[in-house]
Amino acid sequence: MKILSEEEIEAQYEMEALDEARDVVANLEVRMQQIRSGTLSGEDAAIQMSQEASNLRLKVKAVNLPGLTTLSHRLDEYLAKAKSITVDHLDDLQRFSDRISAILDGDSVPAEEIATVIRSLPHKSTFDVADVVVTDTEVTLVMPQKTAARVVERELAACGYRVSTVLDPIEAFEIILDTKPDMVITTAVMQRMSGIDLACALAAMPSTREIPVAVLTSLDANHPDLKALPMTVGIIRRGPQFGTDLAETLARFSIT
Repeated sequence: MKILSEEEIEAQYEMEALDEARDVVANLEVRMQQIRSGTLSGEDAAIQMSQEASNLRLKVKAVNLPGLTTLSHRLDEYLAKAKSITVDHLDDLQRFSDRISAILDGDSVPAEEIATVIRSLPHKSTFDVADVVVTDTEVTLVMPQKTAARVVERELAACGYRVSTVLDPIEAFEIILDTKPDMVITTAVMQRMSGIDLACALAAMPSTREIPVAVLTSLDANHPDLKALPMTVGIIRRGPQFGTDLAETLARFSIT
């Protein structure tokens, strides 16, 4: 019996993950065909496709293909907003499926083009019913608390911004590098890496230092942790001052 090397084991593991990811994308294609033929209700399709998108997001974490993690995150977010999938959504979903399938089959995207490709794809705001004109301005929220994230997201979406929320600060690095958002807002307190650490890192790296960053916090303005922040990082206070601070931060960075 041949003993596999560490490299061979990793290659085998990645190949299995690729095959599983392809199976998930194939399932999405089947769901789209069922919607077209009328054999699957929009409500059932929304549930099944959302589950499959979440499954895909987990599978691709084991695959080292540029842009794939962020693409699956965007698809997951897009479908999470859906209560019913109709034929009107199929063009959007087909664009996601085609792009993800191409990467899984070896069609790599140059690093400098990843942000353009991802930001050109449909956004979850497609499912919003509010009469708001959506702009091309992208804001990435890095917030593990889903309830708090929804509050901030709602405020930003009301201004017409395209908002993407990342729960894990480590995963946020890859997504921010891929998408080059117009602004990043992170909460100060997080596990594994604080928002202050994240803000300092983004401000220090040449590839991200031009991206405006703000920290959402309930810490006192004189708290020693906040003193570590670069002067370029904005502060948004929780509580009654939230709306004012958010508006002033957006204005400061000319986020329109």
